[in-house]
This record gives sequence, C-alpha cells and structure tokens, in this order.
Amino acid sequence: MYVEKRSRNIADKSETRKTPSLVDLCVRTVIDNVRYLGDVGETDSHLLERILPHCTVDQLLHVETSTKGRDLSSVTDKLWKNFYELQFGRESMKIVIERMKLKKVSFRWRQLYEAKLKDVQEAENKAIDRLKQLYKKEDARMFLVL
Repeated sequence: MYVEKRSRNIADKSETRKTPSLVDLCVRTVIDNVRYLGDVGETDSHLLERILPHCTVDQLLHVETSTKGRDLSSVTDKLWKNFYELQFGRESMKIVIERMKLKKVSFRWRQLYEAKLKDVQEAENKAIDRLKQLYKKEDARMFLVL
C-alpha cells in the first residue's frame, strides 16, 4: 500500500513538471555563460530581455560596446537605471528624473551612470588630494617643531 502511494506521488509530480523548450534550454545556457557574451546584434529582443538582466555592469558594458550596427538601449536602458539606483541610491535617481522632467530632456541611463561615476571618482580624487596636502602640512609643521 505504501509503495502504491509513493509511486502515485512520483507520477503526479512528473505530470505537473513541464519539459523546457529548446529555446528555454538555450537561454539558460547563455545565462550560465553570460560572462562570454559579446556581439548580440542578431539576437531577438525578447531573448535579450531574458538574458541581459543577469549581466554585471562590466558585462553589460562589454555587450553594448561589442554589438555593432544595433542600438540595444531599448533593452538595456532599464538595466542601467537599476544599476544607477543600486550604485548611487534611490534619492540620487529621483533627483536625476526630476531634473530631466524639469528641463524637458531625456538621457539614456548608461550615459547618466557613466557621468555620475565620473563625478564620484573626481570627488574622491579631490578628497584624496586634500588629505595628502593636510598630511604634508602636518609633516612640515612637525619638522619645524623638531
């Protein structure tokens, strides 16, 4: 009796499980190997929408720069927006959106991400330079005291 129940349960589970299509298997394989992606110019947009969300910032940048003759921004713009929010925060993203609405302009989120990253790096470099100057002044002052 126990064996019958168990075999029925196994059969029930296998009936509910759907066999993946060849396209689904291919998409999974590409996702597993997303680090090797390059030019995706001939790939259908609906497939890219399933694959590209699994990319890191560097991988997505590589895919976009490798793809020649096709604008991927219709697929990647929302991904760049997500990266912007993750890297710089929701408040910074809201400020950018408000400024674009106010000035009635629109930019791609990749451009906004790269510009903000450059600004942050410049601010970090200025802070490092200020610290270096302060240490130099302190070292000079200590040298004069001795």
